[in-house]
Amino acid sequence: MGWYATLVGVVVLGLFLVAFSRNQELNKGQQAAKIPPRINQDHWHSSFSVYICDHFMPNIPLFESVDGIHTHGDGVIHIHPYTPQASGNGATLGFFIKSIGNDGKGGTFKLSTTEIKPASIPGDTNPLDTKDWHNGDKCPDGKPGQVKFTVNGKETKGDPNTWKLRNGDYLDVGFVDADKPLPSNPAEKQNLANINDVSTSTPAPGASTTAGPTTTSAPPTSSSPTTG
Repeated sequence: MGWYATLVGVVVLGLFLVAFSRNQELNKGQQAAKIPPRINQDHWHSSFSVYICDHFMPNIPLFESVDGIHTHGDGVIHIHPYTPQASGNGATLGFFIKSIGNDGKGGTFKLSTTEIKPASIPGDTNPLDTKDWHNGDKCPDGKPGQVKFTVNGKETKGDPNTWKLRNGDYLDVGFVDADKPLPSNPAEKQNLANINDVSTSTPAPGASTTAGPTTTSAPPTSSSPTTG
């Protein structure tokens, strides 16, 4: 009798844990559906450029992603989530960076506060663009360099991977002399202005008013690095 009671207890506990787990996942999905960018609803764009020492690299080549965060090879991150992982607070620059390695053909893109190694780009023969750069390494001018990240032309502190993507931002990452600012790509405004795949709406708070269109505005997020 005691053995059967124990077996029943184990079964009941197992069913409870399964139901609890499913309920937790359902809650996560419901919560993600409320935070923009929302699955199958929002369609945002941010320009993205990579600068190494003294030049901007070519645009990241076109790649598609089942998650919906990708690029058309136009210097723009296209953000229209298809999965919970790519929506809401999961829609970060780091998610896009990982997608370059997972879904693109140029290999892994390494990016942190101390290291940058861009994914390779077909036809790009500049040896500086394939190097794994770390803070303190020297550019051809002989000066020690540093990984830097800017949003709308302002240097942004903290891990760039945690930056919550918004509509209309100009994002630049790169390696430059430590005593110099990271320049903004002169083509980025035109890149966003040329987008023609969504209807017009309001850009995110803090973003440029000349940026590409969207279906909704993106709120600021406390999980993003701070600009200064």
